[in-house]
Amino acid sequence: MKTFAISLFMALLLSACNTVQGAKEDLKQGGEAVGHGLQKAGQAIENAVH
Repeated sequence: MKTFAISLFMALLLSACNTVQGAKEDLKQGGEAVGHGLQKAGQAIENAVH
């Protein structure tokens, strides 16, 4: 998890968006991607249990 957080921070730091609005959009998209990944992981676990 620590490696992921560092990677996310570095990606944001090195991203092409240099505005606050651009950074907000990048964070929003990153959060949505993480949420989608967690949802898929939960579904996979649920399918493995059943």
